[in-house]
Amino acid sequence: MQEQRVIFLLQQRLSGKETVAEQQELYDLLKDDGNMELFMAALTDLMWKAPVEEQTDVAARNALLKSITASDITLPFADTVKTTSVVRWWWAAAAVTGIMLAAAAWWLFKPAASVKPLPAAAVRYKNDVPPGSNKAILTLSDGSSIALDDAKNDTLGKQGSTSIIKMQSGQVLYKAAAAAAAVTYNTLTTPRGGQYQLTLPDGTKVWLNAASSLHFPTSFANHNRLVELTGEGYFEVAPMPGKPFLVKVNGTEIAVLGTHFNIMAYANEQAMAVTLLEGAVNVSRNGVMKKLQPGQQARIPANNNITVTNVDISEAVAWKNGFFIFEHADITMVMRQLERWYDIEVVYEGAPPSMRFGGGMQRSLPLSRVLNILEKNQVLFKIDGRKITVLQ
Repeated sequence: MQEQRVIFLLQQRLSGKETVAEQQELYDLLKDDGNMELFMAALTDLMWKAPVEEQTDVAARNALLKSITASDITLPFADTVKTTSVVRWWWAAAAVTGIMLAAAAWWLFKPAASVKPLPAAAVRYKNDVPPGSNKAILTLSDGSSIALDDAKNDTLGKQGSTSIIKMQSGQVLYKAAAAAAAVTYNTLTTPRGGQYQLTLPDGTKVWLNAASSLHFPTSFANHNRLVELTGEGYFEVAPMPGKPFLVKVNGTEIAVLGTHFNIMAYANEQAMAVTLLEGAVNVSRNGVMKKLQPGQQARIPANNNITVTNVDISEAVAWKNGFFIFEHADITMVMRQLERWYDIEVVYEGAPPSMRFGGGMQRSLPLSRVLNILEKNQVLFKIDGRKITVLQ
């Protein structure tokens, strides 16, 4: 009977019909850790009753993602999450947006009991590691550099006729007053544990993930707009008819006229990935060109063959929206992302565990919270300074 009551309260919240008393009743139920399995059963029941056809609209799903990003939510983790259920999870999370406690960690399936006693986290976690933040180094054309996280919100300098401005939001804006007589180049570099947002002279917005760099001209005086990327970046390109925007990365060229897309090209990943959200891009490598449509991803592994598939774009851009999202990822894929964002070293005690992970969590969490969530899937960690050991 209580499960039916929880379902009713969730339905009331989702429909916007809940009373003040019903809202308080749901809060009280969620505060009791003993109700976790009851709550998840009710949420799962609602999730599978959601009309799937309504979740296929890309714009609606992106709007939903933004609403979730604005709240303090940790999404469920389980090694049996299926691709077809991912959009349902967004719907389920939206049903309770704003009512989950910051300290809560939810998962869909309860893991089996461990076969050996677990050393207490207090013993294994000698310290904690904070999440990454907005920090980057801007290298100017004369070789001088500016630590952007320490710089004041003001005009940082000029490159020819282009002013470099640090905005109140923390991002850097290049404002071109007129065509430059000579083209100069700057480089924005994020360290491990850093990310940054940049607006180029043409109005194109770029988000750089951790351990990445963007080399770009301080004005786009040539017949095209060419930048060079390492690591990972998300682009919202300002349309300029007749002046294509080009990104060069790892011997690959991405050409666009105006679009939103993500490029992941870390050297220690198995393949480079270009994911398109809006518009169209051409991905070219070694004389082979593939055109992407929204919702498609081009993957380029070491053999240089370009493979295009339809993907869930939310996973590719989760980092930019403040989340980790994993879909059937092995432990080494998960830990590589944590290495970059928390600036840590990961080592394995023996062979890496063979389980797979699916779900998501906030990138704003301290490392101990992230590892605690992962440990629900029967993997153990030890923190010693910035060295993280994945235990057997």
